[in-house]
Amino acid sequence: MAGNEENREFTRVPIRVWVEVRAGDCTIKTHETHDLSMTGISLKQQGTPLAVDTLCEVSVFLEGAEPPIHVDMKGRVGRSTDQELAVEFKEVDLESYEHLKNLVRYNSHQSADTVDKELDEHTGIKRKT
Repeated sequence: MAGNEENREFTRVPIRVWVEVRAGDCTIKTHETHDLSMTGISLKQQGTPLAVDTLCEVSVFLEGAEPPIHVDMKGRVGRSTDQELAVEFKEVDLESYEHLKNLVRYNSHQSADTVDKELDEHTGIKRKT
């Protein structure tokens, strides 16, 4: 998810987590994620790319938790090549939102205050109007 960091609404964190992306009969499973934010994830993929704008479901699995925790989002493919997939999150339920927020907060190079300020400027993952 290339672009100017200053124009981003949310901090991106470099993180490696297990992720599963499902679109129709296609499922991509990988631990090779590039980064994660409140509004999307970028990951390594191999093979035939999903078409841009494809609707999908994303699950991020948090290792080491008992019972296991998964963070579930509905999204849209924003960029796709035979090497990389970027998904923009469109819907996140409340429980998953809380887990996602904590993942970003605790893995960010930014201060927790900076991440909290970004969150305060939004209603969920949408900018307040």
